[in-house]
Amino acid sequence: MKNSRWLPSILVMLIIFLASSIPGKLVNSVGLGKESYHINGHFFLFFVLCIAYYKATKSIIKSIIFTFLYGILDEIHQIFIPLRSASFFDIFVDTAGGLLAGGLLWKLQHLLPKKLKNWLIN
Repeated sequence: MKNSRWLPSILVMLIIFLASSIPGKLVNSVGLGKESYHINGHFFLFFVLCIAYYKATKSIIKSIIFTFLYGILDEIHQIFIPLRSASFFDIFVDTAGGLLAGGLLWKLQHLLPKKLKNWLIN
């Protein structure tokens, strides 16, 4: 079923949404407020999101664009969360994660193990 190709994207978007919904005070109280955790989290999650979008769309360009757009939506969402805010830098990091994922898919997809390649194209 072609709609099932979107399930990984929906799952990653849900994880990002839930992580973005955590109030800033709680993020800091559990020790996740460090800038390096913040940047790496954005980069990694949006890297994975771009790959999930690729599975759904079969287009690297669309995957990168959707990743960028979801990064914007994520930052708008954070405006409404206590002690969280929107950041152009976060959108930059999100997009960088998507660009790296797209670039790796473009250049290295032929080197992927057969099982992973089949997962991406089916």
